[in-house]
Amino acid sequence: MPKLRIFFATDLHASEKCYRKFLNAARVYEAEVLILGGDITGKMVVPIVEGEGHWKARFMGVDTDIKSAKDVSDMQVSIKDAGYYPYLTNVKEMEELNASPTAVKELFMKLMLEQVDRWVRLAEERLGSSKVKMFITGGNDDPMDIEPVLSSSKFVINPENQTVDLGLGFQMVSSGYGNITPWKCPRDVEEDVLLQKIEDVIAKVGDPSRAVFNLHVPPYDSGLDFAPQLDADLKPVATPGMGLMMVPVGSKSVRTVIEKYQPMLGLHGHIHESRGSIKVGKTVCINPGSEYGEGILRGVIIDLNENGVKSFVLTTG
Repeated sequence: MPKLRIFFATDLHASEKCYRKFLNAARVYEAEVLILGGDITGKMVVPIVEGEGHWKARFMGVDTDIKSAKDVSDMQVSIKDAGYYPYLTNVKEMEELNASPTAVKELFMKLMLEQVDRWVRLAEERLGSSKVKMFITGGNDDPMDIEPVLSSSKFVINPENQTVDLGLGFQMVSSGYGNITPWKCPRDVEEDVLLQKIEDVIAKVGDPSRAVFNLHVPPYDSGLDFAPQLDADLKPVATPGMGLMMVPVGSKSVRTVIEKYQPMLGLHGHIHESRGSIKVGKTVCINPGSEYGEGILRGVIIDLNENGVKSFVLTTG
């Protein structure tokens, strides 16, 4: 019986180390389809400031005095692998940046788009001549500015708000939008808006029961969406003797469409600490979780046959 192997990972948040591992998954796991879920961009620029024969950087809360060009290079690698954007600068430019929030935002966007473009070109270079299909979507954390870059490749496919063919007659629908979070991320929308966006793309599917729903946010109260409860200052709430209070933060709209259409597979992310799988009705829903900050790639290998999901295994590497 013909089969198709998918490798899915998500929430890499600009970690170069995790992305390189993701590309290698095609060979290591013999995957024919690679799907990178949303939240692919980073959250911060880390300046490396040159002055009088040495450099200074503050990274992971530690002030570091860097003495050689090699150590600068090593620091850049460490920053990129952890999901941040290193930026070589000098004292004068740092003073100008500190005086201009607009300039900081422009620099952040420039570095972000350069990395997304570099990731797309690296995928083309390493896998473009293979038979692997590769899909990358944005997530609720990712600005819409990345969409033209993701759509600029003939190899990497940006499936956002589209129906795409995976093989074996299976289709996939994708949406990186999510329900409102406390951080008001670029693709956070109200639940009714999210529901309409997902319904619009599902309408293009021939048979939803044989489809993959690649929806960044997990279904509400599914066990794949538990995160620490936050107080008014956005700090985790802890109960003495019981640890952090965990609450469901997924999307009710995502749950609605999964219960309504019962796709064969739901691929989700967003909540890094809610790694696992669960069935919502007949639908297998999976959140592989994320440990991008440690350079650990969490993912899932999924084997499909003509009847649907044959098996899956969560991976760590």
